[in-house]
Amino acid sequence: MDNKSLDKSKEQSHKDCFLLLKNNIFLLLGMSIAVAICMYGILGIFGFSAFPDEFGYWSPAAAILGYDWSEITGLGSYYSYGYSALLVPILLLFHNAITTYRAAIILNLVLQCLSMVLLFLIARELFPEENRNVLAIIAAIAALYPAWMFYVNTTMAEALLYFGLILSIYLMFRFVKKPGVLFGILYAILLVYLYMVHMRCIGTIAAGLITIIIWAVARTKNHTRKGYRIWILIALVIALFAGTFLLKDKIIQILYHRTSSDILSWNDYSGLAYRIKKIISLQGFTYLVKDICGKVLYLGLATFGTAYFGIALCVRKFVSSFGRIRKREASYTDFLWIYILLIIVFQFLVALVYLNGASAPEADRLDNFLHGRYIDFFIPILFVLGFEEMLSGEKTYLGMAIVLLMYLGLGFVAYRVIAENNLFMRNAHGFTMVGMSYFIEYPFTDTFAFFRKELLLQIGLTLVVDLIIILCRRFSQRLLVALFLIIQVSLGVVACTKFIFLNQSYIYEDVRLADVLNEVTDMYPDKKVVHIYEGEVPYIQLVQFGSRDTDIQVVNGDEVDVDINEYLRDDTILITCECQDYAQQVRDYYDEEWMLGHLRLYYNQ
Repeated sequence: MDNKSLDKSKEQSHKDCFLLLKNNIFLLLGMSIAVAICMYGILGIFGFSAFPDEFGYWSPAAAILGYDWSEITGLGSYYSYGYSALLVPILLLFHNAITTYRAAIILNLVLQCLSMVLLFLIARELFPEENRNVLAIIAAIAALYPAWMFYVNTTMAEALLYFGLILSIYLMFRFVKKPGVLFGILYAILLVYLYMVHMRCIGTIAAGLITIIIWAVARTKNHTRKGYRIWILIALVIALFAGTFLLKDKIIQILYHRTSSDILSWNDYSGLAYRIKKIISLQGFTYLVKDICGKVLYLGLATFGTAYFGIALCVRKFVSSFGRIRKREASYTDFLWIYILLIIVFQFLVALVYLNGASAPEADRLDNFLHGRYIDFFIPILFVLGFEEMLSGEKTYLGMAIVLLMYLGLGFVAYRVIAENNLFMRNAHGFTMVGMSYFIEYPFTDTFAFFRKELLLQIGLTLVVDLIIILCRRFSQRLLVALFLIIQVSLGVVACTKFIFLNQSYIYEDVRLADVLNEVTDMYPDKKVVHIYEGEVPYIQLVQFGSRDTDIQVVNGDEVDVDINEYLRDDTILITCECQDYAQQVRDYYDEEWMLGHLRLYYNQ
């Protein structure tokens, strides 16, 4: 090749790179924002923000690598092991607790950025006539949902669930668009893996199986050949799903043998029959209706009304898709619409069953009533559908009015539920209702003031979103929808600050205690380590995470009466919480005391 040809080749390469950058500038903008937010906070993050959830996902990973954390794991309920599989290589590669935790956050960030691309590709299939830059902006808005930004900065399984659900929609359209063994197997494995990440994804498995069956039946009618491969795929999903129960039993046997059946039932199907039984009564049905109102209100307020538009579009497409299927005119996007709506409906039903009775007078958890965590992970796809419907729909302005009326009606029901509660729902775990927890403060004493402020904020932001949409439609400048990124980013930073960053100074001290424990056990390898737990937040999990080789024995004061004299021994390194009745007695016995974070460490030289 001569120099002239080489120069032309380089010039063409530069043009191709520039064109690629130009065509994806808004996707890159969204990813840059996600990276900036993550980097803004990561150096101030040292460990867990949610107890005992996060430790529950690290424990199976530790068990795979040969560490025994079962005593500490037994303080919490059962947590699935799918996310743990991704944490294994991180736990293997990194040994410093803070570095290990931050590496997992980077993994969550990568999944968030990949999700933007997948959302964009899905949107292009569903809305082929829309401008690609508009779809890229909407995809970025969806992936920068404040709750998602919060979960990215933790090691909760939710960050993986967001990505996994979006990936399942992408694999579904790839499979029904051009059926093949590869995408079929990948989709089957993903469905079962999502269930392994969290059991509430049973709704996604049901949605996938029903959609594939509908597609297979329609395909059989339209083709003379038998679709036996499709039924093999369905059988594969069922077989893999059945196998997860064997793995679950093994995990419980290894890590949760000390956990009571009552505690295990919190996140397990063993309490499912009881939950369903409560619904099948007049009172249970009344609570169910109120529970629905609370969670539908959350869907609207957390998305500024866009979720309602997305659901309306999905229902309309769902109905028309079945019409085309009957006429044998269905395209692959019809089955995609069916799949998306089934996911939304089934996952919403799963949330209702898990949180049944959240509106009962004796139920004090506001976040169980106005709950987001179990339904947050399908909200990004609703953002995509909702924004497109608001930009292109024929009845957008009527829809805006209906949204505001729904706020008022559902808000009134929620207000009455709070007022009729025995304790006015003064117990609120903000990180499970991130989408409407921007005014939450601790101690949480005035539920009514919080609810009023939150409702007014979300109504105001809904009106701002409506104004942006009106300007986009009025002046045919759809790129103005990018203004919504300001709202998402601002709320995301507020959520991360409130539920993560503000608490990390205390978390750092707990992690430092793990370093002290490592030094002490190195000096006295024959001493046993005992932690006296009496029902407080299990900050000892941070110590175990940072001292992964140490076998920490737990004395659970919730289950047995603690006689402190039994544990005042020279061969014992004792760890207690910061305030105990026997604190002075322990100090008098031990020579050395370390007071860091929420815990105290004692030993004799």
